[in-house]
Amino acid sequence: MKLHRLRLSHFRGITEREIIFPEVGVTVVEGANEAGKSSMIEALDLLLEVRSDSKSGKVRAVAPSGLDVGSVVEADISCGPYRFTYTKQYNRGARTELVIDEPVREQLSGRAAHERVCAILDERVDAGLFKALRLLQAGDPVVGELSSSAALSRALDTAAGTTSSGTDPGSDDSALLDAVRAEYERYFTAAQGRPARELAAATADVERAQARHTELAAAMDQVTADAARLETLTTTRRELANSLEMAKVELASLTEQREQAVGLQRRHDEARTEMRSLHNELQSLDREKDQRVAACKRVSDCEHTIDVTIRAVDHVRGVADTRRVELTRLDRDMEDARLAEARAAEEVAAARAAAKNNALRTRRDEIAALLERVGSLREQLTAARRQVAAVISDHDDLDIAEDLAQRVTIARAESRSAAAFVSVTKLGDHAITVDGVDTATTEFALTEGTVVEVDGVVRVAVAPGAESATLAGRLAGAERALAGFLDERGVADVAELRAQVRRRERASDAVDSVRSQLAAVLGDRDEDTLRAELAELTSRIDAQSTTTATADVEEAERRADAASVRLAGVTQQRAEVQSELRSLDNEHRILDERLVQLRADRDDLQDQHHQLCDDRTDEALDERRVAIVEHIAQAEKAMARAARDIDEADPETLELHYANVSALVEHAEPRLAGLGTEIAELRTRIEIRRDDGQLDQLHVAATELEAAQGVLERVRVRAQAAELLLHTLQRHRDNTRRRYVQPFTDQVLRLGKVVFGSSLGVGIDEELRITTRTLDGVTVDHDALSGGAKEQLGIISRLACAMLVDPADGVPVIIDDALGYTDPERLASMGAVLGHAGRNTQVIVLTCTPQRYQGVGGAHLVAV
Repeated sequence: MKLHRLRLSHFRGITEREIIFPEVGVTVVEGANEAGKSSMIEALDLLLEVRSDSKSGKVRAVAPSGLDVGSVVEADISCGPYRFTYTKQYNRGARTELVIDEPVREQLSGRAAHERVCAILDERVDAGLFKALRLLQAGDPVVGELSSSAALSRALDTAAGTTSSGTDPGSDDSALLDAVRAEYERYFTAAQGRPARELAAATADVERAQARHTELAAAMDQVTADAARLETLTTTRRELANSLEMAKVELASLTEQREQAVGLQRRHDEARTEMRSLHNELQSLDREKDQRVAACKRVSDCEHTIDVTIRAVDHVRGVADTRRVELTRLDRDMEDARLAEARAAEEVAAARAAAKNNALRTRRDEIAALLERVGSLREQLTAARRQVAAVISDHDDLDIAEDLAQRVTIARAESRSAAAFVSVTKLGDHAITVDGVDTATTEFALTEGTVVEVDGVVRVAVAPGAESATLAGRLAGAERALAGFLDERGVADVAELRAQVRRRERASDAVDSVRSQLAAVLGDRDEDTLRAELAELTSRIDAQSTTTATADVEEAERRADAASVRLAGVTQQRAEVQSELRSLDNEHRILDERLVQLRADRDDLQDQHHQLCDDRTDEALDERRVAIVEHIAQAEKAMARAARDIDEADPETLELHYANVSALVEHAEPRLAGLGTEIAELRTRIEIRRDDGQLDQLHVAATELEAAQGVLERVRVRAQAAELLLHTLQRHRDNTRRRYVQPFTDQVLRLGKVVFGSSLGVGIDEELRITTRTLDGVTVDHDALSGGAKEQLGIISRLACAMLVDPADGVPVIIDDALGYTDPERLASMGAVLGHAGRNTQVIVLTCTPQRYQGVGGAHLVAV
């Protein structure tokens, strides 16, 4: 099985996503936490396993929050000869669509599409292997059940056969095991070995026949039971009728006693109500007396508070008068301080004006010096430019002259190399001349016509050949071109031209230097702007103010600060006194208002006290209290008598008997009616069953039961034989599996040594689970290893399975956010292992930290 493409739309928090997966190789899907990477695995499982119209909790859980839209999952998948596009939409607008492209194009929808995909996967995909080769986030790194994987079993069968004998295992054994398993599955379920199909059908037939026989036998037994039941119910009904009559008589007597007890309880309640009323009146009298005492005390307290308040008003008034006198004095001091501060401010302004005039004069002198420096540099620049203009030749002219000189040199060399050499040596006393020049010994190249003469003896005229003449002409042309170019530049030779060009370059450098100095002096300032600023400064400087240039600004500012501090101090004192005066005035006002309120409260309290005493005097109040106490004593005696009468009547026991007898009567009457109905039904049922022929039906059911039991016995014999044969073959296969643990171990070691080193050893049980790890001779149980080591071995085991399985039977290896506990060195090694496994298998890695998988060669990175 290969996953080629996966598209999600409105799936949990994923709005839209589509990822293309290569058929082989490692695909690293990286994204931040909660980006929906693990949701992709969930979506693939949902697509392959759950119908689109399902209302299960895991379907509702993938609906997007806050959106009324369906969740779409679409995948391109190939397995065996099939390649198809499978689409489902969950929750809103549920739909299922299937398009099979290979081997024959088909288009299905709805439940038919779902069932077709299930059939293809059951036929072509090893579901156990598909689940086992996943390493999910925070999941157990131990590989799941592998021994039940048919695809891995076939691969290990092949590997074990090749290892042991060098030949493939016989296909007849596999075919025999499949045939026996098919025969076994005619009678038992494959997973749990429960009865199924023929055995289950035969068992069900026996159970149905047994139930029918039991039913009819029970019906016959029921007739006898009904007759016995009828007799019992008749006796019970007669006894119940007698009991009901006696209960009704007792109920009438209890009703009369119950009414008498109710009267006694009423007398007791009336006495208790009277006593409660007297207690309430007594409490009211006590409260009224307390109120009178409290009112007298409140009037006295209010008089005392008024006296205290009057004394406080007098005190506040005296303090306020003192503060007003002090405020008048501070007003005079503050006016003097303001005048002193104004004089100091004028002195500071005059000193600052003088300082500013001095600063302007200093700035004027700086600008004048700067402009003088600029003028000097401009004169130097003009002189350097004149030197540059005096030389008409430049570096290009020098390049041309040197090129022409090089041509002359080359032409001269070519002419000399092609010409004949003539050697003349004087042997006697006769004079020898070459082209009219006396010589004793000479040697020259014959590039032009030459006359050698021995005085009075011989004259030899020698002329060069045609090629020499041509080269000589070329040399003469080159020399003329060079001479003409030098004449135009007014120099005698190339050396003189070179000297002129160097003088020009030095002058140009001087121009550039002066420009740089000028730019450095001016900076970002303009010369005209500087001259305008100089003129403005000159006009602004006051020549008559030079006498004040020595004014001490700091001393003036110090005196001004001292005046400001004194003014601030006086102002602060005045503000504090004024604030205190306002507080005193406010306090005086509040005390006056409080005094008015207290006098009003005193009048109100006196009125209340008079009102309390107007209704009745204190003596009348005491007399009424004594009378109430006597009435309470009488009420308590009456209530005690009523309580004794109630105790003698025992109303609780009476009520219990009354409730019990009432319940007996209430339940006995419907039960008596029910017994009558049941007796009538039993009599009717007995009469019907005597005439319905159920005895003949019982004989037929016994015959059918015997036949079904015979069929079941024969099917059971065949089932037991198939079960025995299958278990025998599986035992033989388990023995074989013990041999093919070695190929799986070899593959795990080949990958594991890349990560753990060449000393690695592993222990693997028959279920293909790693039990121990040996490193440098030290063996450790798998459960005792660190989390990182377990995770690394788990990934290596999954990759080993994927590499062993035939590509036609393979499934993707899915690793979700693993290697978080792996150090950098092992990360690089695990990257090499993943890259190696990805050459022939499809590996999908989901991670929020893609740096962990940088060492995977050829990995395809997808960002989400």
